[in-house]
Amino acid sequence: MTTPSQAGLEVLGANGESLVFDGVTVAKFKHHGKEETARNPVSTYREVSIKERTSLFGKPKNPRQFDVLLAMSSFMALTVDEHGRAQVDELVARLESVQR
Repeated sequence: MTTPSQAGLEVLGANGESLVFDGVTVAKFKHHGKEETARNPVSTYREVSIKERTSLFGKPKNPRQFDVLLAMSSFMALTVDEHGRAQVDELVARLESVQR
């Protein structure tokens, strides 16, 4: 679900949305990459929140899904599966390493 490159990383989510890290900025795209909705410099990264989606009765959905909220100068939200969750963790690690 992701396409890592040398400096960048793309995390594909549900409904054709994605987060793209190019080494300097993080951009959010909709409609399978056709519409950019936000772009923020890495220096504005604050935190990420990941919550597992559950059914009406509190059980994890099958397949598992996670709501991701990336706080930068603007908020970027994305829903990912388990593989996407691992890629979000990698994205956060890269953001934190660039900020240091």
